[in-house]
Amino acid sequence: MKKDRTPAGEKSNPDHLPELRAKEIELQNTILQLRESQKKLEASHNTYAFLYDSAPVGYVTFDRGGVIRSINQTGEALLEHHFDDLVQQQFERFIAVEDRSVFSDFLRDVFTGHHKETCRVQLIHPDQRQLYVRIEAKVTEQGNECLAVLVDITEKKQAEQALAQSEYNLAKAQAMTHVGSWSFEPATSKVVASSELLRILRLSADQVTQENFASVVHPDDHNTVIGHLQRGIEFGRNYEIEHRLRFETGEERWVYSIVEPQINHFGRVLKLYGTTQDITARKRAEVELRDKTNELQAIFDSIGDAILVYDQNSRVQHHNFVSRRLIPIASQIGRHCAELFHRGSVTDPVNCPVERAIRGKRIDSSLTMTLLDKNLRYLDVTTTPIIDAHEGRHRALVFLRDISEKRMQELHLVQTEKLSSIGVLATGIAHEINNPLSSIAGFAEALERRFRDELSGAEDPRLDIFPPYLKIISTEVYRCKDIINHLLSFGRKSEGISLYVDINQILLEVMELLKYHALYRHTRVEKKLQVDLPRIKADPSGLRQVCMNLLINAYQSLEEGGKVEVSTRTASEETIEMVISDNGCGMSEDIIDRIWEPFYTTKEVGSGTGLGLAITYNIIKKHGGNIFLNSRLGEGSEFIVRLPLPYRQTNRPSISCD
Repeated sequence: MKKDRTPAGEKSNPDHLPELRAKEIELQNTILQLRESQKKLEASHNTYAFLYDSAPVGYVTFDRGGVIRSINQTGEALLEHHFDDLVQQQFERFIAVEDRSVFSDFLRDVFTGHHKETCRVQLIHPDQRQLYVRIEAKVTEQGNECLAVLVDITEKKQAEQALAQSEYNLAKAQAMTHVGSWSFEPATSKVVASSELLRILRLSADQVTQENFASVVHPDDHNTVIGHLQRGIEFGRNYEIEHRLRFETGEERWVYSIVEPQINHFGRVLKLYGTTQDITARKRAEVELRDKTNELQAIFDSIGDAILVYDQNSRVQHHNFVSRRLIPIASQIGRHCAELFHRGSVTDPVNCPVERAIRGKRIDSSLTMTLLDKNLRYLDVTTTPIIDAHEGRHRALVFLRDISEKRMQELHLVQTEKLSSIGVLATGIAHEINNPLSSIAGFAEALERRFRDELSGAEDPRLDIFPPYLKIISTEVYRCKDIINHLLSFGRKSEGISLYVDINQILLEVMELLKYHALYRHTRVEKKLQVDLPRIKADPSGLRQVCMNLLINAYQSLEEGGKVEVSTRTASEETIEMVISDNGCGMSEDIIDRIWEPFYTTKEVGSGTGLGLAITYNIIKKHGGNIFLNSRLGEGSEFIVRLPLPYRQTNRPSISCD
C-alpha cells in the first residue's frame, strides 16, 4: 500500500494525479539516461586508463617540489620501481648526480614560464647501465602541478656521442691536412700548433708561444681576437672569428678561425682547440663581389620601370627603388604574387604572369590597379623566366612600366580630336550660316529703303509697323553675324606666327563671345583695361585660348550673381599684366599645388578634361611670360599673367573702361 505523500492538513486532489504521473515517468527516464551515460563514461575511462598505462612513453605528474604525484606503467619500467615506491618520492633521487641541477632548473622554468620545456638527463640504473631520457613538461591550468613525458633516448644519445666523436676526429684530420690547427691550455699557457698553421703565421717551430701568435694579429683586430679568446676560456663557448694578420713586410692577410673548448664535469675549460684557415683570396673575392653587387643594385635602382624578382614559391625576392615607390606593399620581400595579380585567390595558373613565368613562359600583359593615392594606374607587365642552373627551377623577373600618363594622354587625345572635329564642323556651319544671314540683312535693308522711298506717307495704317520690324530684323541679323565672326576668329587655326597684338582687344573679343552663352549671362563683369596699353608680340590664337580658359575658369567658380573683374596694366618697363579675378569658391592648398598638372580637374567626370590651365601655362611660357595664382577657399581666385614687351615702354595709369 502506497503512502499518501500529500502534505499534512491538505487533501489529495485527484485532478493532479496525471501531472504527477507524467513527472514520475520523466524522472525515471532521466535516471535511465544518467545510468547509461555513467556506463559509457566508465567504459571511456577504462579505455583511456588502458592507453595511459600502455603508452610507449612514461607519463609522470610532478608538483612544484619535483615530487611524483602519479606515473604510468611505462614510467615505472623506465625507473625500474613499483608505483608505490615512486609516488610521493622526489624525482631527483632517480637522476644521476651530475644532472640533478639540470632537472632543478628545468622544473623551475616549467612552473615560471607556463610553456612546454624540454631537458635531457641520465637516470640511475640498478645495474649501472647508462639510461638517458628526454623530459617534456608543461604546467597544468591550476598551476600547482605539471604533466611530463619521459622518452627513452639511450640509444639515440649513445649514437650521438659516437657520431660526435667520429665527426670531431674527422674534422681534426681534415683540418690538419688542409688548414692549420692549434690547441691552447689556459692553465699552463701551452700552445701546440701544426706546421700548416706556422706556415700561415710565418713562424718557426721555436716561436710557438702565445705572445708570438698575438704579435702577428693586425693591431686594429688585436683587442677583438683577445676578447673572444678570453670569453671562450671564461664561459666555455664555441666561437668563430675572422680577422687580419699583419707581417713585418707590411703585407696583410685574412684568416678564419673556429674554436671549440674542452670542458670537464665542473664546467671548467681545460683546453681550447682551434683551426685557422687563410681566407685572403675569399675576402678579396667578397670585396669584388660586394662592389659588383652595389654596382648592379645601383643600375637596378636607376631603371625607370618597377622591377620585381619572384622566387620559385611566387614570393618577392628582390625589388628596385621604383617598385617600392609605385607598389610599396606588394613589392615587400616575401609578398606573394597574388597581392598584385590575382587578389582573392591563392593561385591563378592560367592568368597570373608570375606563375606562368615560373613554368618557363615569357609573358607580356597589362594591369590596371588603384594605388594608395587612389588614382587609377595603367601598367605594362613583362614577365621573363629566370633559370637557376644549380636547381633547374625557374624564378620570375617582372618589369612594371607605368603608362598611366601615356594612356590618359591617348584617351584625352581621342577626346581632343572629337572636340577638334566638332570645332571644324562648327566653323563650317558658321560659314554656311553667314551667307544666308548676309542675304537676309541685305534684303531687309533693301525693303527698308524702298519703303522709305516709295511708301513713306502712305495712308494705310497697316504699313506703320513695317519700318520698326525691318529695323529689328536688320539689327538682329548683324548681331548674329557679329557672334559668328567672333566664333570664326576664335576657332581660326594658329599658324605659330607672332604678331603685334593688343591684349585689350583680344580680351574684349573673348568676353563678347562668352556673353551670349546662357551660363554667363547672369555674371557681372567689371573691366579695368588700361588705355593705350603697349602692344606685345605674340600669337593671337594662343592668347585667345589663354583668355578663354581663364575667363571660363572664373565663370565656372561663381554662383549666380557672382562677379568677375578683368584688368590690364603696364607692370614695368619690360612687362604688361593681365589680371582675371573672381569672388567664387576659391581653391584649397592641395588643389593649388596641382592646378597646372595636365588632366587634373576638380570638375565632375565628363565636365572637363583637366587640360585648360595646363595648356594656358604652356602657352604663356612659350611667350616668355609667367602666370601666378592667388586663391583662398571660399573667397575667390586671382590669376595674374605677365607678358614681356618687345621693347621698353613707360608706365601708364590704369583707366576704367566699364
